[in-house]
Amino acid sequence: MTVTCTREISKADVERFLFSKHITACPACGRFRSQCDLDVHSITCQGSPSGSSSAAPVDVLMVVCQNCGGIQFHDRSVIANWIDCQRRK
Repeated sequence: MTVTCTREISKADVERFLFSKHITACPACGRFRSQCDLDVHSITCQGSPSGSSSAAPVDVLMVVCQNCGGIQFHDRSVIANWIDCQRRK
């Protein structure tokens, strides 16, 4: 079961998550040297129905490299949980 996060996640939140996890380089060109080298977009994807008639949508954040346009997808709920944990510290 997929949990949908309705809270807004800002670009700054995504940047803190990525850089705290040492995701500091674009997989295509190697950039992301600074936090301003990326754009973040919220999108909802329809999962592939693996043998079932319906698939739940998945909320993801699309991270786009401003240098080469390379794209990474990150599950919104994972980032939201990380943000919540950081706020409790």
